[in-house]
Amino acid sequence: MQTSISYRWVVVLAAMSVRTIVYGITYTSGIVYVIILQSFETGKAETSLMTSLVTTVMFTAGPLSGRLLKTFGWRITAVSGGLVAGIGLLLCSLSSRLTFLILSYGFVTGFGCGMTYMVACIAVPAHFLGHPRQKIAVALASCGTGVGTFVFSPIIQVIDSTYGWRGLFVILAGVALQFCIIGLLFRPVSPSTSETCEKMTATWTFMRNPDFYATHLGFFLTTFGDSIIFGHLGEYVETLGLTNDKGAYLYSFIGISVVILKLLQGAVLDNRVSVFMPMKLAIIFFLLGGVATAFLLLSEEYSVLVIYSIFFGANTAANGGAIVVGILETYYGFENLELTFGMYLGVLGIGNLLGAPIAGTLFELCDSYTPVLIMVCVSKVLSCFLLLLVYKVCPGKPTVKSLEISSPKKEANSKIYFGGVVDNNAEEKYPLLMEGNPPEYSRTGNTYSDLKILEKETIGGVHSNFSLEVVENLT
Repeated sequence: MQTSISYRWVVVLAAMSVRTIVYGITYTSGIVYVIILQSFETGKAETSLMTSLVTTVMFTAGPLSGRLLKTFGWRITAVSGGLVAGIGLLLCSLSSRLTFLILSYGFVTGFGCGMTYMVACIAVPAHFLGHPRQKIAVALASCGTGVGTFVFSPIIQVIDSTYGWRGLFVILAGVALQFCIIGLLFRPVSPSTSETCEKMTATWTFMRNPDFYATHLGFFLTTFGDSIIFGHLGEYVETLGLTNDKGAYLYSFIGISVVILKLLQGAVLDNRVSVFMPMKLAIIFFLLGGVATAFLLLSEEYSVLVIYSIFFGANTAANGGAIVVGILETYYGFENLELTFGMYLGVLGIGNLLGAPIAGTLFELCDSYTPVLIMVCVSKVLSCFLLLLVYKVCPGKPTVKSLEISSPKKEANSKIYFGGVVDNNAEEKYPLLMEGNPPEYSRTGNTYSDLKILEKETIGGVHSNFSLEVVENLT
């Protein structure tokens, strides 16, 4: 069954819905923390463990979820994730001890959300493979992260005041079970795409490339810095003598900035002049986050904090969505996206787990947020340096071709252009198809013989018997 153009956008809506629910459940854990703290009358340290575990487990479930996707497919993985998350939240409602609640909420719910979240991250770029609006589709789906956090926060407070904390977990369990329905919308890609993808056997050869570790270390460092800001911005505002309401407004500014910048970044990537644009944007926006944080060391005015929140949101938007998908596709191939994106999520989990606690310890030792802010700046700059190193120095970097394809089954003078990404150490990479004007690539490519073409196959809806012509190989 051929995937229609309209159904691709159904997949985008499904992925956005999944992200809305996942982030609505996991990124409102700070509110749940206060509710449980008051209900169980336990210590802050042990109670806060449940809030850090749920996001950590959700992200670190990525590598295993990637293998599940390869083995069982999207639908089974998404539906199973919904069942696991729903069961975990139901178990929370039955908890009478904090330890059982931590296991149910942190591990079971977190892992279930991670399984379905992985499907939502992979399905959109797969359905839009070669489509000229792939990156804006990925960006639109990723906007669910901000929507979930914004919408669920007041809803959770209302439910708790009406039904209590046990009723809250029962209702959240029902919401999580919606993954089982939404997951059915993640139908496989069209046969033509599947046949082509079969030629792209996923391998673990990218694990032998030093640039893979440098890239993910860069992702870890920027996530480490981001988690510090998310975890301590509210308390930092209090140390400046400002009210809690003003601190809450800053998070709202961050969320709005994230949504807008994700869409803008996706639009830029769809009109990119180089397949290396995702890496360039990541370097720019991560550096922006570090430089903006440095300005907090110079001023404590609330207006500066508002401006900082907007720039920090732009930096956060780059750590995920279309930019990360673009980097992983370009350097390690679309056929490995389930594996590489799963590892990326694992790195995010570790960064989120370590950032805020280390910053809290440093604050207690120094009784000041100045060294904490310096640590954020350093982590951001080091992240940019590592990604720049991958872009400029590391071996095995992809090279680019721009080719022109015409088909006798198309109208006269109608052509399709595509840019293929070729790794010097890899056997084959699937070209990214697009109709219209050819992109102007800025990197030097290999000779034509180095780029293997899949002949006599249905590719992107255009049939076989292609005539091939090298259009340009720009420097």
